[in-house]
Amino acid sequence: MTTTELSPRDRRSIDDLTLVMTNLTGLIEAENEALNAHNIDTVKALSANKWTLTRNYRNQMQAIADAPDMLKLLEVEERASLRELGERLNRAAARNELLLSANMDAANRVMHAVVEGVRKAQERGTVYSRSGALHGVAPDGRPLAVSYNKEL
Repeated sequence: MTTTELSPRDRRSIDDLTLVMTNLTGLIEAENEALNAHNIDTVKALSANKWTLTRNYRNQMQAIADAPDMLKLLEVEERASLRELGERLNRAAARNELLLSANMDAANRVMHAVVEGVRKAQERGTVYSRSGALHGVAPDGRPLAVSYNKEL
């Protein structure tokens, strides 16, 4: 069977899936490079588009799940190309998960060290003065409060 037997709607679904997979893979690979370089500004800049592409990918995959026979109508080369693209996306996504976890873990370790240092300083009843020296307690006699974003 050939791709000419695909309905226009199915052809659009396959083309849309290929496009969104290509774009999502490229974006995730770019994010992985930024994570390796600890370039958080780039990671942040990519995040909105990443969520949009991920949502589109899910929608396109649902269209395939709703009509899986359309894949059988693809020529062998196109089916193989789509499979290779899916494998590349899976590899990039798996690497992305590892890099994101490692970066979040590192950020959490730093924040915990800061919180622990402040907690110990508070236990001694000390605060930083304008000159940066440690002495005294908080102006109102209460211990200083420290918090951080747990979603780093």
